[in-house]
Amino acid sequence: MSRSAFRLTAVFILALPAAPAAASSATSWGKAGVSFEDYRADALLCLREAAATDLSGTAPARALVLASRQVETGQSNDYTPMINGAGGTSPTAGRPSFNPSGETALRVARAQSAAQVDRHVGEARAILEARLDLCLAGRGYQRFRLTREQRRRLDRLPERAPERQAYLHSLASDPQILAAQGL
Repeated sequence: MSRSAFRLTAVFILALPAAPAAASSATSWGKAGVSFEDYRADALLCLREAAATDLSGTAPARALVLASRQVETGQSNDYTPMINGAGGTSPTAGRPSFNPSGETALRVARAQSAAQVDRHVGEARAILEARLDLCLAGRGYQRFRLTREQRRRLDRLPERAPERQAYLHSLASDPQILAAQGL
């Protein structure tokens, strides 16, 4: 995997929530009777599998690498000729000042906008989530919808807190919840 593709994978996978609840705040993954240890081990295994997905060659990776190069170019331009040179930046000469930092920020913003970074990040995330979903389904998990009350209770628990993981496991391993709320 190229260095750029590795960085892309690392960035996107870090954005994915840990545990089989990775689908969204409205859904989770469960398997009737799964032990807490197996639940966590399966989540880790599937997250690692998704992280190993090679994004190089995909449309979002190509677009983001191009944007990265454009941003890098914008950040490394030599503005020396524009400072006290052809651009005339001397405040005493009555000419407008040239701000290299502002120019760099403008070029970076233009590159990001032209590359539609947000859209491509979303596409790359969708590829990784699909891989994660495929792994979980392959290990016998099924997606289920959380009720409003379950989501409220989950939202009150800190993101990586053991209590949150235990609560999710209690829902994800309950055959009655899976049967009633399965998708």
